[in-house]
Amino acid sequence: MKNDDRYVRVVCMGDSVTFGQHISPTKRWTTHLEHRLHQRFGASKVDVINRGVSGETTRMGLERFPASVQNEEPDVVTIQFGMNDCNCWQTDHGLPRVRVTAFRENLIEMVERSRKFGAREVILATNHRTQRLSPMVSGEVYEEANGRYSEVIREVAHRTESQLCDIQGAFAELGDRELTSMLLPAPDLLHLSEEGNLFYANVISPYVERAVDSMMSERGR
Repeated sequence: MKNDDRYVRVVCMGDSVTFGQHISPTKRWTTHLEHRLHQRFGASKVDVINRGVSGETTRMGLERFPASVQNEEPDVVTIQFGMNDCNCWQTDHGLPRVRVTAFRENLIEMVERSRKFGAREVILATNHRTQRLSPMVSGEVYEEANGRYSEVIREVAHRTESQLCDIQGAFAELGDRELTSMLLPAPDLLHLSEEGNLFYANVISPYVERAVDSMMSERGR
């Protein structure tokens, strides 16, 4: 359904980090974001839609992009991917689930499609640090691969003139003990805890708020 000027529609597109795996819906970062936007602009003025799906890569995300993003014709889109793309499975003989060059192009296409269907602002988020420090089947440590893919996200944000929300940079400032509290305990060591979701929301919310505020000002509300 085509979005009208009654409110600003925000779509959060991503994998399990956006979905909020293992976390109550009320404690996910997208819910914290929604509450902040409602407090500032009013619940009738902003609509936040969580389109995160656990286990997804950018390749899989692109397949559902028409239904999950394009049909919503959002004003603002946040895009968070990479933590599955960089992973290596035994069934792929140590190859990444999505190689870096394809990951880059998939993100670029997501940005282009978001804009084609009305998004005035696209916010690309790098990925947070994890405590997965053992080598994958490829021989590379997961966290090193995660860092490489976040660098690609920075490149895409610059190339497409999108907003970059450097989640990785924010988490890099945390000490080891602080990071532990942000993640689910072993054997997970990757997905965000309730505290981690709140921290994530604290980092990304200002970017979304600025985008919404800009649109509200343009519409004279």
